[in-house]
Amino acid sequence: MKVLELVFKTEQHKVRSLKFNYANQNLTDNEARGLMKRISDLEMFEKDGVKLYATPVGARYLDRKNYSIFDDTQKTA
Repeated sequence: MKVLELVFKTEQHKVRSLKFNYANQNLTDNEARGLMKRISDLEMFEKDGVKLYATPVGARYLDRKNYSIFDDTQKTA
């Protein structure tokens, strides 16, 4: 399953990210930038007066794979 990670800088230039497990798997550059700008413009994420997602700096998909050591869920009795 791919996870969408949106990377921002705070007003204090620290890197913060938002991760979404259930997101469109085919976003274009322009779509991702537009979504991130909307998140930034909402100004709804703030801590101690500092805007946490102030400047969009990147977007990427992370591929999380599970590597099973053992799996007894399908085991018949």
